[in-house]
Amino acid sequence: MREPLCGTFNPGIDAKGRMSFPSKLRDILGPEFYLCLSHRGNYIAVFSKEEFDIYCGKLNDLPGAAGEQIKREVLSGADKQTPDKQGRIFISQNLRDRAGIKDEVTVIGNLTRAEIWASDKLEASSSQVDAAAREALLADISL
Repeated sequence: MREPLCGTFNPGIDAKGRMSFPSKLRDILGPEFYLCLSHRGNYIAVFSKEEFDIYCGKLNDLPGAAGEQIKREVLSGADKQTPDKQGRIFISQNLRDRAGIKDEVTVIGNLTRAEIWASDKLEASSSQVDAAAREALLADISL
């Protein structure tokens, strides 16, 4: 595994969908990377080429008609990105609409992938795990 992706960033996004992708994350992801809608459809997942290949292999193993539909939903908007000289990427209107991104975005590192969120959706999702559940999940991890 490469260096873990971590950190929180609040870049601007313009009306055309151009966004300056954080250099700290670009340096780890490599010169090109992939964007696709998350399983839950609430953010855009960003994978290095290597991690995207692993992810696609797992998607390809999903059985039956439901597996085919999930592949369609997740990969139909997938997009290979090569940041321009200023570090900007382009997020398609389709991906922005499906992830609910309008103007304010937050980019976070999440170990093997980065995530691009509508800032308000990320804030709302952080309150979905209650304190007791958080404590139980982290009980065996020494910090």
